[in-house]
Amino acid sequence: MSDLLGIGVLGAGWITRAHGLAIRTIPHLAPLGRPVRITMLAARGRERGEAMARGLEIDRFTTDWREVVEDPSVHVVANLTGVLGHREASEAALALGKPVLCEKPLGVDRFEAREMAAAATTAGVQAVCGFNYRYVPAMRLARDIVRSGALGRIVHFRATYLQDYAAVASPLQPHNGSRAVTDYAHIVDFLRYLGCEAEAVQATSAKLTDSGPDVEDAYVAAVDLRGGGIASLEASRVARGWKGRQVVEVNGTTGSLWWDMEDLNRLHVFYAADEEAGTGGFRDVLVTQPDHPSLASWWPPGHTLGWEHAFVHEWHDFLSAIVEDRPVPPHQATFEDGYQAALICDAILASARDGRRVSIDEMTSVSGPGARP
Repeated sequence: MSDLLGIGVLGAGWITRAHGLAIRTIPHLAPLGRPVRITMLAARGRERGEAMARGLEIDRFTTDWREVVEDPSVHVVANLTGVLGHREASEAALALGKPVLCEKPLGVDRFEAREMAAAATTAGVQAVCGFNYRYVPAMRLARDIVRSGALGRIVHFRATYLQDYAAVASPLQPHNGSRAVTDYAHIVDFLRYLGCEAEAVQATSAKLTDSGPDVEDAYVAAVDLRGGGIASLEASRVARGWKGRQVVEVNGTTGSLWWDMEDLNRLHVFYAADEEAGTGGFRDVLVTQPDHPSLASWWPPGHTLGWEHAFVHEWHDFLSAIVEDRPVPPHQATFEDGYQAALICDAILASARDGRRVSIDEMTSVSGPGARP
């Protein structure tokens, strides 16, 4: 079809399957103004890449990402490789005027992320960072509640992300070599997504496994918020028994809310006015109503969604903006949001390394290889 919007995918890891299935779902859920299809996939490993291409019914495969980025049938690039492959390929696509969705973390550090965000601005096309948890309907609703002012002034934010894969790593399931701070950048992004801006951090981190790469397995960070208030961020990949324990809590002067990824269709909300009326306690909100965020095209009330559906919402907003030639919506993470998350991640790493409080302003003003955490 002449009006087909072709998507080129880079990478054949497990996250590629989630994105690929999401793209294939969109025409059945909420069709766009143009047909969309993944037309080409690139991966370094031929056997794995060809298997992924077959599974997602992608006609063309290559081991050279440049062939995908430069192919005229590819109008949009999905950079789903590891972080070491993010900058060069994303910037190449942007230079050709092609919109890009790049997985998180955006760059290996704030320096790369800053350059990528600048490249996106120069290109003037849609460029988004894959913070998919923003698109869980319960978290969309949480953002709406915070922005409405119903919780009052936010004075405390807390987020944890606990897994145990590093503790059980084996030759068949090896450690992937990434850092815990950037691996779990979702909770750093949630800080800003839910109305808080970091001013400074004090952090500690540790390598807690005997083998694998020399990077931290866990960290704890105390965060001073701009305008007053505090936050805590904690992540671990050696928390035995936890497979995906991601909990986010926001406390304001007139209310609070919290959400748990392991029960992702529910949002727990407390309003001080309820307590004053004698009906206090947290409301257990099942986020399945058609008028809840992202749910208008799904199932009747009470029919829950899963983890993978956030990718459908993410891609629908991204592709809709491309088809309609407009910016992505404010709740979608852009390359600038990826850069802002990198600033906080680098501040955490620098604080843990130096044993001191590190301001975010320091991260924006310091440059050069010697400043890298």
